[in-house]
Amino acid sequence: MSVATIELPEVQRLLGEGAQLVEVLPREEYEELHLPGAVHIALKLLDADSVRQLHRDRDVIVYCWDALCDMSPRAASRLATLGFTAVHDYAAGKVDWLAHALPAEGTHAARPTAGSLARDDAVTCSLHDPARDVLRGIDNSRYGFALVLSVGDRVLLGRVRRSALESADPGTRVESVMEAGPSTIRAHLTVDALRQHLARSDARTLIVTTPGGSLLGVLPRDAVPTPT
Repeated sequence: MSVATIELPEVQRLLGEGAQLVEVLPREEYEELHLPGAVHIALKLLDADSVRQLHRDRDVIVYCWDALCDMSPRAASRLATLGFTAVHDYAAGKVDWLAHALPAEGTHAARPTAGSLARDDAVTCSLHDPARDVLRGIDNSRYGFALVLSVGDRVLLGRVRRSALESADPGTRVESVMEAGPSTIRAHLTVDALRQHLARSDARTLIVTTPGGSLLGVLPRDAVPTPT
């Protein structure tokens, strides 16, 4: 049988319907961090005996690290040969889950990340908001900019700075004065990775988005813990 490759929304739907979640990475990686409720069967140990812990009458979702890791598609195919008829490969894997700032379990689950440190206090607006309204919001903000988002899915479209708004006609739409494509980071980045990123950048505030570009929050440079 063919194995279905699925993305996060389908993973969440199937889990809500009682699907089983299996991580196939090595044991130490599972113990450090894994998706909530996932069981562990390393790819190297995947055989007729190790899968006895799984229910054959329920969907099975397998995952590994990310889309470049081939362990989950190999494990999914092996499960199919072992007689499982509803097998799904979450190819984007653990990185995708964590990059959406979703909860995890394991010995490293409580460690701070960009997602856990991010704040939701930045001013946001739409393409069509007038400069005067957005400037008024920035006046009450700790940041000298507003983030321009699409309506509904909150995808980051641009950033507009106070200086651009102050020099624009009050009725000008934000779209005409925004900066397109501001740099972003993902929620799964650890504190060490954040420090390395900041060492290469002069940015005062990092913007945290999902892999789909939706805003999760902002992270001021001074909010990243310094080494002790």
